[in-house]
Amino acid sequence: MLEISLLSVLGFAMGLITSISGGAGVFAVPTLLSFGIPPVNVLAMNRMSDVGVVLGALRNFYKAKVIDWKLAIKIIPFLAAGSYLGASIVVGLSEESLRPMIFVGVLIGMIFLVKPARPFVGKKSNSKVKKWVGFLVLLLVGVWSGALAMAGATFALLVVVHFFEKNFVDARSTELVAAIPETLISTGILVSASTANSTWLFTIFISSFFGAFLGSHLAVKRGDSFIKKGVILIGVIMLFRLIYQYFS
Repeated sequence: MLEISLLSVLGFAMGLITSISGGAGVFAVPTLLSFGIPPVNVLAMNRMSDVGVVLGALRNFYKAKVIDWKLAIKIIPFLAAGSYLGASIVVGLSEESLRPMIFVGVLIGMIFLVKPARPFVGKKSNSKVKKWVGFLVLLLVGVWSGALAMAGATFALLVVVHFFEKNFVDARSTELVAAIPETLISTGILVSASTANSTWLFTIFISSFFGAFLGSHLAVKRGDSFIKKGVILIGVIMLFRLIYQYFS
């Protein structure tokens, strides 16, 4: 019962944070590993949380009319193809290989939490070359998300902001829609390759759903600056905890 309660709190926090800025996996994955859960099961649970985020946040972003549907449809194939490749690769790795990969993933994810995306300000360029570079970068983001899913949404958010010149809320909502197929693909591969407890998977899914519902409401109504500071603090704490565990 205690484990379910802890997972519920963690899942809610993951949903809240990921729906706003992404990056919850940076602190959630080390936390799940600290429970003694095998790495592939942790990655499967992290992705199940992302499914809850997508479903929980979609309604509020849709109602706010901030989704660029045309751009989302264009992005989908790149994220989906990358996700399939990344997830297919990671399930074939040993636990010994996964742990250092996850450690590196946390380090990289922390960079993007400490230096968050900035909304686009200024004259739009409409450069086709710039946009195609953005699509190719999103393919790589898809590989990353499919394999590790730590700050993947944050990386995608940055790409949409800087290559497609969207403000924060528009970029997050558009990227969230585009990420639906890649999230489902990666989750399916990772869950089928794991031995994760079905009760735990459902718990983290449903708690993330409710966290994302609240987080997307805050993102639309209030922005994310006050929550982002909390994300950075939690991420730093969890990072030092992982470093201690890794080297001890």
